[in-house]
Amino acid sequence: MRRTIPIAAGLLLVLTLGQTVRTARPANPGPDAQRFPGAWRVFSVTDTRLDGMVVPDLYLGAHPAGIFVYEATGYMCYGSMNRDRAKWVDESSGTPAELANAAEGYDSYCGTYDIDEGLKTVTHHVRVALVPNDVGTDLVRTYEFSGNQLRLSGTNGLKPSFKLWTVTLERATPAR
Repeated sequence: MRRTIPIAAGLLLVLTLGQTVRTARPANPGPDAQRFPGAWRVFSVTDTRLDGMVVPDLYLGAHPAGIFVYEATGYMCYGSMNRDRAKWVDESSGTPAELANAAEGYDSYCGTYDIDEGLKTVTHHVRVALVPNDVGTDLVRTYEFSGNQLRLSGTNGLKPSFKLWTVTLERATPAR
């Protein structure tokens, strides 16, 4: 029993230090890195076809609702949904078809993030996600700030007839 406590305390110390080192932010973050922290409201999600036509996201629709949160500590979380998702008949539990429909109109993941200001990319290191295949992956997005908006773009998860998706975010202010 006496050996268990020091071993457990040592293991806890190693895990805590490992987490601190992994999530520590640079001492002097660049100007873009200083703009990321906070809450961002999803304004639009669009897909660009191979012919250049920009259309609303197939699953999240023309008027998605969602939030991105970037913490200065290096954590991030995102959730977005199609406002027009059908409600369940029994509000306490959906049928298998209702559950599938609800998931199809929703996206979410959380983890840590890193910014490369030289390349203008933010990399989301996914720890939890609605899509099981995203867990443990690094999702690289290009970014661009414009006024109170932040645009993130990428190519992962696209259907063959598309070349790019873009999420436009606006700095969120609490609405009560």
